[in-house]
Order: sequence, then structure tokens, then C-alpha cells
Amino acid sequence: MNNWLVSQEGILLRQQVEMVYGKPILYSYECESLSNQIKITTGLDISAQTLRRMWGFIKDGVAISKRSEQIVLKYVGIDEVKTLLKIKSKDSLITSEEKVLADFMKQFYEVESVNEEDINYLTANYKIFIKVISSEAMLAYLGPYFAKHPIAQVYFFEKAPYFDGICGSYQHYFKMYLKQKKTAEAQLFGHCVLHFAAFMQGHPNLGEKLLKKINAIDDSLSSHSFPVARKVMANLTQGFMNHDKKQIDTWTKIAFQWHNKVKPSSKRESYFPFYPFVVADAFNLIGNYEMALQMIEIGELDYMRFKDVAFNNGFYESLDIIKAIALFGTGKKDHAKRMFARIDEANLSFLTRKYFIIQKKIIELALCTHTTSKKFISLKKEINDLIQATGFVFFKQILKRFSL
Repeated sequence: MNNWLVSQEGILLRQQVEMVYGKPILYSYECESLSNQIKITTGLDISAQTLRRMWGFIKDGVAISKRSEQIVLKYVGIDEVKTLLKIKSKDSLITSEEKVLADFMKQFYEVESVNEEDINYLTANYKIFIKVISSEAMLAYLGPYFAKHPIAQVYFFEKAPYFDGICGSYQHYFKMYLKQKKTAEAQLFGHCVLHFAAFMQGHPNLGEKLLKKINAIDDSLSSHSFPVARKVMANLTQGFMNHDKKQIDTWTKIAFQWHNKVKPSSKRESYFPFYPFVVADAFNLIGNYEMALQMIEIGELDYMRFKDVAFNNGFYESLDIIKAIALFGTGKKDHAKRMFARIDEANLSFLTRKYFIIQKKIIELALCTHTTSKKFISLKKEINDLIQATGFVFFKQILKRFSL
């Protein structure tokens, strides 16, 4: 008997493959299609006969090799069996009600001929995202499917990456998605998101490896604001981690030059300054507050504000926080206070809410006049709790920067 067939890793791996493949393998002939899909995704060959053995259609006593197992693991975006077991430990916590809902969510992405610009469709995707992110069990159950499905990829990893969770379990599924989506623009943006995580976690060596991949991708491939801005951010923050002033100066110059690369042709076509938004945030992180204000000024001059557009999920509030931080950093403390007074944290996007609240509270902490006050002590605890929850240990450096 093939012991692998009834082993825990065999059972779990088949389940994971079927999740990524999009349906259960019920018939022997389906292994032909699965073999082709694995070849397309991984570039590696595994025969339909081997897959039939893995699914129990052939029971000839031939053992499943480690190489075959590794190929199938690569298909589902997992590096080793240990990782598979960790995922299952979370997946197993899913309730029957959550599983029914999760299976229904999968059907949502199988609907054909949808208008992806329809506000109701966009809203439905947004609500699915929030529901899944709010449950580790649902994330473990649906993450591999979202990483593979071309429509789910767009809404779960591309249009709105979950930055607040990028140092946690969401990162695993984000990496899984990058193994599936091989287009240059997806690889550029995706590795920039992973570089952000490395920076936030204080891993300069990992950041350097990621940056080499980022900078190896053709500069001219994208005119989209986010990939271009994130590339600038990655280079600025890596320069900061490396204590490399020359690198920071070079990319500061490039940051302002590249704005023209993504600048809309007319103000009416621009509903939010995505590029200045990301780059100004990067300047704040590395302590270059003057450059942050200059970048924000570009956004205020070259873009219009439309509060009622469908995308507006806290972007303007986040931009106000970025500007208030830059004002504080340049000595305009009263201006920063006045801007903070108009910001409602409840309006911040759930994608980056904790990220921006940490930054806002650090400045509020710095504005406290007495370090023994209840407000100071409470703010300090909130900040430390948020850092622990997100893994954004970099912000401990910001606390030191302001002698907090």
C-alpha cells in the first residue's frame, strides 16, 4: 500500500491542491489537466500517472518521491510540509458556518461577464476581503484559492494589499500569489510590498535581496502610480537601513523626476495623488520631512479632491496624517495639532488603519507636555500594543527619534 496516500501530509496536500485548482479531483482523467496546470504554474513536469498515484486512482505500491511532493508543494505556493501543517492548524479552526460562507465566496469569483467597475461589485469584493481578513481560519481556508484565481488576485492582493497584516499570516498568501502571477508589473509591485514588510520588521539583508529583484525589473514597464511610487519607497527606505546618504540623495532626486512619469494629463482625470501619497510617506519614515512637504505640495497643486468617489476609503484622512507628521517634523507643531483635530480615525481604511494610527499617536505622544501624565502613559501603551499586533518594529526607531 502507498503509505503517502493516507499520511497526514498526503491528505493535506491533496486538499490544498484542490483548493488552488478550484475543484476536487474526482476522476482519473482530471489528472491530465492538473498536470498541465502544474507545468504552466511552476515550469516543472509531473506526470498524470504520478498524480493518479497521489490521488489513489492507481494503487500499484509505487512510492511517491520527495521530488514529486516538492513539485506539488510549489504549485500551491508552499515551501515545505511544515508550512502546510501550520496552515492546516489554522484552517482546522474554521467553523461549519464559516466554511459554508467561504465556499459561497468562491462561487462569487466564478461569475462570468461581470462589470468590474460596477460599484456594487466593488463593494461586494471589499466586504469579502474584510470578512476573510478578520478570520485566521477563513484566511487559511481561502488564501490559496485567492492566490490562484485571476479575479480574486486583483481584489485580494493587487488593488488593495492588506498592509496592516503584511508582517503576519497574510504575507504567506501574498508570497503564494506572487508565485502564481508572473507578470512583470505584478512582480514589481509585489516585491515592493514585501520590501515594505522587511523594512517594517527591521531586516536590512532581506530588504537588500528584495531590492535587487525590484531594481532588475524594467523601469519603463509601468505608468501606474502605485508600482512606481513603491519602487521609489523601497530604494529610499533601503538607503535608510543601509545608512547610505548617497543612495537616499539619488532616489530623492529620482522621486521628483518620476512624478512626471505617472502624472495624469489633466486635473479632471486625477481624483487622488497616489504617487505623492506613497512617496511623502516614505520621506516621513526616513526623517526627511522637508521633502515630504514638497511632495505633498505637488499632490495638492496637481490633483483635485473628490470626496464622493467610490474608491474613497480613508485615503484623504491618511494623506492628512502624512502631512501633519511632515509639519510636525519641520517644527510646525501647532499646524500638526490642528490637522489631527479634524481627522476621524474611524474613517481610515482597514488596509492601513493600524499603520497610520501608530504614526499619528507617536506625534500625539511627542506633543504631550508631561511624560508622567495619564495621556502620555496611555498613548505609549497603545503604540506599543499596535507595534506588537502588526510587527511594525521600525516604529520603535521613530519613538527614539523623538526621544520617546
